Amino acid sequence: MFFDSFRAAVARLPAGLLRPGPPASEQAIAAARRALAAPVPDAYWRFLRSFDGVDLFHESIVVAGVDAAAARSLLDLSTRSGDGDGDDPAVTFAESIGGDRFVFDDQRVVRLRAGSDERWLTGSSFESWLAAVIAHDEILYGADGEFAHDVFEPGGRELLPRAALRQAERALRLDRGSAEWEHERGTALRRLGRTSEAAASFARAAELHAGNPWPWFDLGRCELRAQAPARALYAFRRAAESESGATGARLWAWAARAAQQARDPAALSSARERALEHDPSLATSLRRSIDAAMADQDPEAASEATALLAALDPRQPAPHHRLPVLRPDARPDPRLPAPRPRPPHRRPKP
Repeated sequence: MFFDSFRAAVARLPAGLLRPGPPASEQAIAAARRALAAPVPDAYWRFLRSFDGVDLFHESIVVAGVDAAAARSLLDLSTRSGDGDGDDPAVTFAESIGGDRFVFDDQRVVRLRAGSDERWLTGSSFESWLAAVIAHDEILYGADGEFAHDVFEPGGRELLPRAALRQAERALRLDRGSAEWEHERGTALRRLGRTSEAAASFARAAELHAGNPWPWFDLGRCELRAQAPARALYAFRRAAESESGATGARLWAWAARAAQQARDPAALSSARERALEHDPSLATSLRRSIDAAMADQDPEAASEATALLAALDPRQPAPHHRLPVLRPDARPDPRLPAPRPRPPHRRPKP
């Protein structure tokens, strides 16, 4: 059934968007199974018996194979980018054009963001992950195989929020167990101003992927916007408890901001203390973020950093920048400093 739907997608989409390899040999599959230090779902081996890897959407994601002609080598990927604990590294079976890696966690698929320690439960199984990725990305392309420009904002660097919502919901129809697609749905809903629905998606993503701080963080942002600081405080605490170092400090600063708005002095004092335990120079770092955001002409990010600085220590002198009042529908920036423009297949990094 799954392979039939994959073949149908290959036949339906413009030539070149999906480029599967020929069947892998049984000898190559057997050799790979012996060489790997961690188990791989049977569904992946069954896929290789029909298609020795696949290039999805002009190398947006490449699924590795095992024969010499495969576009990516499963053994090479796992050797140079193993992830896991101790002597049981997870198997990297695919990578994105931006360097993200996809690994097996038992039967599930986890995405490891390049350049960070961010991890996302992106697929509840190999079959559902692959089907959801195809459904998610195909709306970006027209009948000629080129980008469909009507789904992008002017300049082509960001998807229109309705297109992003459509992408996420198409993927979720095929994999309800993906925390990444659920979080992406929440982000799109937030951009559309549908805050309560966005909060529900972020809460669902947090439920699906325990230990991932970012759904909790974005849930906290939604609760702040909904004038529910006590609920925001709970969400920010859950996010901060999963992180350490400078990232953990920033998240505790967000908890302090929520506690300040909730008029909870005990929680405010505790959050401030935890923030500075993680990063004693946090106030200096926030000031630098304000300066960098203003230099990048991103007043929203500057305003957010200013609010965090005020929550961290109200005795801090105000910055010299003149910060504009933000529109009610202004898009939040969860990670400071301001984000850089990114290709359509990438998410912002923490």
